[in-house]
Amino acid sequence: MSVSKLPSGRWRAQVYDPSVGHNVSVSKVIGPPGTFATKRDAKAARERARAVLGGPRAGVTVGEWRDRWLTDPLFARPKQSTMRHNTERTKAFAVKHRDLPLERVDDAIVAEWLAGGTRNGQVSALRAMFSDAASKKAGRLITVNPWAGLGIERTTGNRDKQPPAEHVVWELIRAARKVASPPFASWLQVAAFTGMRPGEIDALRWTAVDLEEGRIRVAEQLSAGTAATFTTPKNGQARWAPLTPPAREALVATPRESEFCFVNLRGTHWTSSARAYHWKATRAAVGWEGSLYLATRHFARLVHGQRPGAAVRGRRDRTRAHRRRRSGPQAVRPPRP
Repeated sequence: MSVSKLPSGRWRAQVYDPSVGHNVSVSKVIGPPGTFATKRDAKAARERARAVLGGPRAGVTVGEWRDRWLTDPLFARPKQSTMRHNTERTKAFAVKHRDLPLERVDDAIVAEWLAGGTRNGQVSALRAMFSDAASKKAGRLITVNPWAGLGIERTTGNRDKQPPAEHVVWELIRAARKVASPPFASWLQVAAFTGMRPGEIDALRWTAVDLEEGRIRVAEQLSAGTAATFTTPKNGQARWAPLTPPAREALVATPRESEFCFVNLRGTHWTSSARAYHWKATRAAVGWEGSLYLATRHFARLVHGQRPGAAVRGRRDRTRAHRRRRSGPQAVRPPRP
């Protein structure tokens, strides 16, 4: 820490010196004394030393740094989903503390922000934002990351939860047809029996459905957020998903009213907010308390016995492989004379 209390009761202040690449005592920059009677005096000495060294720059605020952090390619993350996550999870804090200098964000402000535990999900993004602010490529805007070492563990989500049995999934599909709408029931049936992610089902177009080969080309997803956009799937690569008999049945019975397979009453593709309303009604009708993701993608893993949405081969590929196994090793053609 740049300011710390000594066993004697006095306070010590340090500052980052870019010429040596680590923190040094303020006394080496502005002269003695090296310790101070109060924490306030130590902080004041630290600021004088920073002014002499030219950093960190006290004028950079939370809002200014967030704007740069989200737009400068130097700090861009490889996945678009991570960038959206960081944008959404840092917005509220930046709105409230936009004009506050970065270095003024201390333990007290962090504790106040996290009080009640409802904002724990923002910690990872805020920690990354402040970690980059303390990095050399950012110019060492801060010396201490107040979001680090909080001991707040990430939840495991649905990882350790049991997906519903197959008869429960069929109950959910039937209930969706009654209390929600037939299009949502078909959406739910395809999602549960292909293992595709909800955003991938929202973005599913008829051109991606290969009824002859019995598979679906998963090349894009509708990303949830403040502004829904079409992006590549979560892993950044297109893949084939299995068109199982229940999924095929639902798609064949779905009228082609749009380029998208599933549309709402307004004739547009589904979104996460539109689905949430129908899912709550469907789940309540059956009396099941799990999540939509658990009832679809995780259920598919239970049914298929493999990672949900794993790449599959079409019928022609499977037929060729079967013929090769039946015919045995191929004869080696002798070289031409």
